[in-house]
Amino acid sequence: MTLAAEIAVLARVHWRSFRAKARQTATRSRLLASVILLFLAGYLIIGYWMFCTGLEYMTTLPGVGMLLATRVLYMTFFFFMLMLVFSNAILLYSALFRGKETAWLLTTPVSPRAIFLWKTIESFLVSSWGLAILSAPLLASIGKTFGAGPWFYIKCALIYPLLLMLPAAIAAMLVAFLVRFWGRTLRVLLWAGMAFGAWKVLSGWFGPSDFADLVKSTDIRAGFQRVLGFTEATMNPFLPSAWMSEMTLNWAHGYESRGGSYGLLLLSWALLLGWGCVVVASPATYPAWNLSQWRRARRTGRKRQEFDTTLQAAFRSHWLDRVPFLRRDTAALMRKDIKEFTRDPSQWVPSAIVFSLLLLYASNLNRAADADPSRPMFKLVLSSLNFGVCSLTLSTLTTRFIFPMFSLEGRRLWILGLSPVGMERVFRQKLTQYAVIISAATCLLMFISGLRLGMPPAELAYYTGGIVLMSFGLTSLALSLGVLFPNFHDASPAKIVSGFGGTLCLILNFIFILLFMAVFVWPGVFANTHKGPDWAGDRQHVMLLAAGALVVLTTVIAGLPIFFSLRRMKRLELLGNL
Repeated sequence: MTLAAEIAVLARVHWRSFRAKARQTATRSRLLASVILLFLAGYLIIGYWMFCTGLEYMTTLPGVGMLLATRVLYMTFFFFMLMLVFSNAILLYSALFRGKETAWLLTTPVSPRAIFLWKTIESFLVSSWGLAILSAPLLASIGKTFGAGPWFYIKCALIYPLLLMLPAAIAAMLVAFLVRFWGRTLRVLLWAGMAFGAWKVLSGWFGPSDFADLVKSTDIRAGFQRVLGFTEATMNPFLPSAWMSEMTLNWAHGYESRGGSYGLLLLSWALLLGWGCVVVASPATYPAWNLSQWRRARRTGRKRQEFDTTLQAAFRSHWLDRVPFLRRDTAALMRKDIKEFTRDPSQWVPSAIVFSLLLLYASNLNRAADADPSRPMFKLVLSSLNFGVCSLTLSTLTTRFIFPMFSLEGRRLWILGLSPVGMERVFRQKLTQYAVIISAATCLLMFISGLRLGMPPAELAYYTGGIVLMSFGLTSLALSLGVLFPNFHDASPAKIVSGFGGTLCLILNFIFILLFMAVFVWPGVFANTHKGPDWAGDRQHVMLLAAGALVVLTTVIAGLPIFFSLRRMKRLELLGNL
């Protein structure tokens, strides 16, 4: 059997499995499936309108309109590509080197090369379909803004998948290389990267702020260069994202041949990197998988390791058992969850990177902390956007890591259901544990960003309390929906999240964030529109009223899924899905 025939067999099996699950979901939950389809259609319409409005506004700015629109387009495609490389690498590593399916497939007549290539295709499909839907309104709005014809949309629809394929191929070769040659040199490079990130955080915290000078400056060209000078890295002619940006802009302006040359460049590099995956990376699959299993076995069997005096030594001493008012069985469950999380690189590595980037972002907000005090609306918009960014990032993290928690228990869940602990206490333990951890991390980030923005104590307390409520609401939504829509058959968290329940969780998180933000910004808007003699006292009353409304909203949004989850656990319906 040829390599292409083996990949076709794997694709046919997975397609039939996916089709059966989709048909079952559509049959059992027609109302929820209709809600998801309506939400996606609403996003396409509203997103198209928002992108068109934003691009038209930028292009009408005198002097810098086209430059700003071009830079935004370059940055968008650049970050899309980075996100896809990171997402594909995590998915491929967890599915190929950590999943149980690989060990079973290696015992079949299917060759390891076909397994590697199919897992690469699978990670590409899982990670790219959402981004393709999210970016569709952007491409459509570009054609509308620059007056492109219908052929523009057809050509972009044919070429855009090539940009999505390039990160998948890069991630596949990167994962195969790192697993195969992981050693002291790569660890040193990793520590060097972490040190560089820490230096950037400290330099952003203690560095000088020149944003106030930019606000008062009248030199548009100098201000544009100082504010967006760092975006020149996204315009590097060796980046595929830059080729996509150039192709889109040229086709939108009617330069067919020049845009077509960039499209052919994307096609040639997609073929070249695909050839590299087939010829170079795929033969290293079996040796790399053997090495990864050998490292795991050696790490598990070793009784004394070099870092026993740090985190693992603390866990082995059972310090959770000595926490007051914490039962020993609850401490054992918490210790189990923490160990499972820290032992899986596909779980803790993305979380560490995201929180590190947020810390870097919060530490560099001093660029705007010294803005002109005569323009308080600017600081209100900046602080509200800061809260929104943290909330959206938190929504992604909770959907990606908290939603699959119950499903990852797998077929061992019946042990918890029949134990004296009970499934209800397991649910409450997970909810409390992850809500406390996430709330503490996001509260620290919001506190740092509030200090950088120069917030007064009352406003800083309002923002930190708001992010704590947001963390609890998003965590409870993700965990409760994970109980209501479990998937005990897939061992990969990415596949669990990509199902019906994960999509619904992301939609409800987005709706909750919109409702929360609508109430949250009310005190700031009131402070900037009412300037009476009792302004300070009125603002405090409005802030207290808004805080009470946020508590009620979080209680309702988070309480209803928790209530239905506990009811389902009492009937032990979850055990019927095993």
